[in-house]
Amino acid sequence: MKKATKQPLTDEEIMAYDNVPIDVAARYIGWSSPTIYRALREERAPFGFAVCSEETGTWTYNISPGLLVKYKRGDLPTYRLRELEEVMVRHVQEALDLRLAGVSALMGKVLSA
Repeated sequence: MKKATKQPLTDEEIMAYDNVPIDVAARYIGWSSPTIYRALREERAPFGFAVCSEETGTWTYNISPGLLVKYKRGDLPTYRLRELEEVMVRHVQEALDLRLAGVSALMGKVLSA
């Protein structure tokens, strides 16, 4: 027996949601639901986020319909939060190192005078 296939979701159908359900988002972009859950929890999905309740330990998920459509179309830049953090930390460290080198050189001149 042939398995029935679901029709692809349209951008308009996705945009009708305030918060796209995980299973709908998975079907729309061709991922599995567990992959979406994990990507949201690990802050690797640029189209949504996940929050864990400290009181209950349960997760709440939010998927933006507009960002999901942009992601599927390839119009949404994909930066991983951890990668951005590493780049920023490296640049701040370089700036601090330059400042400290300048202060050290100045102190050397002052003390030798």
